[in-house]
Amino acid sequence: MSNFSLPKDVRLRKRVEFVTLSQHGRKIRNSHFIAAVSKGTEKNNRIGITVSKKVGNAVARNRIKRLVREFFRHRKDFISGTNDISIIGRKGLTTLSNKQINEKLNNLFEKIAST
Repeated sequence: MSNFSLPKDVRLRKRVEFVTLSQHGRKIRNSHFIAAVSKGTEKNNRIGITVSKKVGNAVARNRIKRLVREFFRHRKDFISGTNDISIIGRKGLTTLSNKQINEKLNNLFEKIAST
């Protein structure tokens, strides 16, 4: 597989994984995202994305999830170690442009990489 793919072993898929991260993970916040980060047991960094109905309709939520996935797909090797990361979108994301969302994500992932 190509280096830019996002296979199943790089994603959090089960509810219990999300719940464990939210309860025991380290929380990192910025104005539009919350990240719960914990040391993972797998060989690579894994990501899970949650965007609530409070953020917007299905089209808006799916757009945000696509942007987060694409951002992670390109930068998954820049975070050292093996972390499980749960990204939660907050209200107000639908008013931002793609460029602004990428800037917010870059800020968030820099905080994750530095801790």
